[in-house]
Amino acid sequence: MAFSMKPEIMDKTSDARDFYALTKGILAMCEPFGPVHSLKLVHNRGASRVACLIELESPKHQPALARELGARVINGTVCLEIPVRHDFEKRSSVVALAPQPAPEEARVAAR
Repeated sequence: MAFSMKPEIMDKTSDARDFYALTKGILAMCEPFGPVHSLKLVHNRGASRVACLIELESPKHQPALARELGARVINGTVCLEIPVRHDFEKRSSVVALAPQPAPEEARVAAR
C-alpha cells in the first residue's frame, strides 16, 4: 500500500497500544468530515504497521479526508499505512471458549 500519514497526524496515533485505541483515534480524526461508513484495519506485525481503509458516508468528502491525513483515495476509499509500536496488540490475551455441543447433542441433553 505504502501511503503514509503526515507526521503531525502520525503523532496522534503513535501511542496506540491496541486496535481499540487506534480505532478511536482514527474515528476522531475523521469526525470533521462526517460519519464513517466503513473502517478496516489490518495489522502487519513484521513491519509494525497497520493498513487502514476508510470510507465515509459522503464520498464527496473522501478527497478532503485523504489530504488531511496524507493518504490516497483508491477506488473511493481512503488508504494509508499507520506505523505502530512494536508491542502493538501484544498485551491482548486469547480467551479459549468451551466447545458448544452440536444442535443434535443439545436436544438430547435437554430431555
